[in-house]
Amino acid sequence: MIAIFTALMPIFLVIALGIGLRRWLAPDVAFWRTVERITYYVLFPSLLVHTLMTTSLPGGEVLTSLLSLLLPAVCVTLFVLTLRKPLGLNGKDFPSFLMGAIRFNSYAGLAAAYALYGDDGLALFALLLAVYIPTVNVISTAALARYASASGTSIPTVLRAIATNPVVLACIFGLSLNLLEIRLPLVIDRTLGILGASALGMGLISVGAALHLQSMRSDKRTIVLASILKLLVLPCVAWVFCLIFGVEGYARSIVVLFAALPCSPAAYVLARQMGGNAELMAGIISAGTAAAILSIPLVLALFG
Repeated sequence: MIAIFTALMPIFLVIALGIGLRRWLAPDVAFWRTVERITYYVLFPSLLVHTLMTTSLPGGEVLTSLLSLLLPAVCVTLFVLTLRKPLGLNGKDFPSFLMGAIRFNSYAGLAAAYALYGDDGLALFALLLAVYIPTVNVISTAALARYASASGTSIPTVLRAIATNPVVLACIFGLSLNLLEIRLPLVIDRTLGILGASALGMGLISVGAALHLQSMRSDKRTIVLASILKLLVLPCVAWVFCLIFGVEGYARSIVVLFAALPCSPAAYVLARQMGGNAELMAGIISAGTAAAILSIPLVLALFG
């Protein structure tokens, strides 16, 4: 566990740097939104295309790894639905609670996959990413449309956004180049390499800048329960499915790591746009990210 913690600690230090930079150097929210957009639309896709294009892709464990990740998310979603009435969660609170239990931080995940398992881990994580992103966005959007007072953002609009998601498109493009054994011109390849090299650092800094630590004081019971479901229950269920489907080695570790990631700041934006409880969402994201410093090494040591 100490070795895992040591490998992951630089990731959390960069996130902490983002918190400090926003507080003391660049408090302007508009600045950080611009940084986040550049990372999301340029740097992050460049990293995925370059990685998937140039790395030897994992073999037969991809399908079983996908099932071992998607089925636990469905199970946790169904379990959370049974908790809505017992917990007394109103329309706006429930979708935020659900998103906090199943959504993930892709920046932290890619950085952790690369730190622990190198290019192979990064490639498998990217493949899981391409499938999990649409799945979790459909679940989140459906919950918001069903239980929150959605206004201004229709389901077709959100589904169209998923279909044009730069992360999904980058994964498809990079994977296609790899399977077809097509290599981009050297100049473009090196350009993507340079841009991709800065993606993880900028992404992690953006994660830290997006955290709202004061929001953790809002609904402590819901925040704690959502964090437990996301950081502990979901990876445990994923580990069980890995055993069922025979997923072993670094593939099992990547699946467990993926499931153990804290909720992404993008969930806050979605909750704000579609009528969810944005303040509660911010609290879940912030608390989960802070707790992940200890929970991810623990989960990987036990199940990875």
